[in-house]
Amino acid sequence: MIPPWIEEYILLALRMDQAFRRLDDWPFVDFFYGPSELKARIEKEEEPPAEVLARAAITLGDTLPSQNFERDRAGFLEKQISAMETLCRKLSGQRVILQEVIQGYLDLEPTWQPESDFKQALDLLDQALPGTGDLRARYQRFREETALRRPELVLSLASRMVAEARRRTRRFLELPEEEAFDFHAVREVSYGAANWYLGGYRSRLELNIDRPASPFSLLYQMCHEAYPGHHTEFVMKEKHLYLDRGFTEQSLFIVGPQLVIAEGIASLAQEMIFTPEEAEVWLKAQNLAEAGIALNHLDLPKVIQALGANMLDDLESNLALMLWDGRSDEELVAYAMAYTPFTGEQIRRTVQSLKSPLRQIYAFTYSQGKRLMRPLLQGANRWQVFRRLLTEPVYPSLLAEWSKAGGR
Repeated sequence: MIPPWIEEYILLALRMDQAFRRLDDWPFVDFFYGPSELKARIEKEEEPPAEVLARAAITLGDTLPSQNFERDRAGFLEKQISAMETLCRKLSGQRVILQEVIQGYLDLEPTWQPESDFKQALDLLDQALPGTGDLRARYQRFREETALRRPELVLSLASRMVAEARRRTRRFLELPEEEAFDFHAVREVSYGAANWYLGGYRSRLELNIDRPASPFSLLYQMCHEAYPGHHTEFVMKEKHLYLDRGFTEQSLFIVGPQLVIAEGIASLAQEMIFTPEEAEVWLKAQNLAEAGIALNHLDLPKVIQALGANMLDDLESNLALMLWDGRSDEELVAYAMAYTPFTGEQIRRTVQSLKSPLRQIYAFTYSQGKRLMRPLLQGANRWQVFRRLLTEPVYPSLLAEWSKAGGR
């Protein structure tokens, strides 16, 4: 039996998803594997006005304390409801300043990423790639040298990487025996790889075979999307929160505070199971020769460390802040060109994607999720903390409390 308050929470999220899909290509509800009758009910309804949705969110927030949920569950739901209310205000045409949007929607302070972080990654790449010429040109040559051009090779290597990532993850986590996912090669999509969680411990993992990949980017993607990243988190939360503890709200994933947690976990996933030196050894032993790639002239650990910084992902939050400040596309491109080795075309595609209102908010989740989690995952108890991130109803401001308490 679902508590009536939780049922109304799920119904509100599904109604909001229906309304938002008219305005943006990005969904508000990323997945829902809970009671199917709730989704069926929404499909039969007329779409309510944004003002009605906003009032429903306020009512849920007002009545949350009387539900007497345990502290962390109540805190999680409070932040999720705040995200819903903030989005409803935007849907209804209210003017909301950026700080209110990011605080209300993601439970974060909109923080500017220091340029020194990008410079550090560029310095590592500069040291790792041979030659003394323009770093952008050297990086583009490296991309050409390491490009995997045959789709069947990409899928073969991806399968091998996922198997190794699963093996390493199982050293530290007890995953359900029946968990699995299906690979799907896709074309004409904007992303390189994506995980779509289906419930029942299963995911659909899509790999874009139109977009050039390298063994290095592919390993990062497979850790990010599968083990110990998105698939692992959603499996663990389905088991420990949805099934074991009856937290039905965990069957629903919205673009909000829980997205910060998910992208933080996934962005640090490779670091949890591979040091740069371990990744070099494993890639050389298992993948590079088959791909016809010989890189003995490179300092691969530094390359892997630099690429793991995901400069453009981290830079996106600064670009989003600049967009909100009314800066032109040309200014954004020039800024990104100064702090990444990517081409103008690559950066322009990123700037264009940030024109989506939801994508602007999404941009903060990668960098801020890592910023919150990395200090907590540095000590000898890193896997104990990581396991908690995967099995508890956590949210960004709670992680800030953990940090203040020395990892709690």
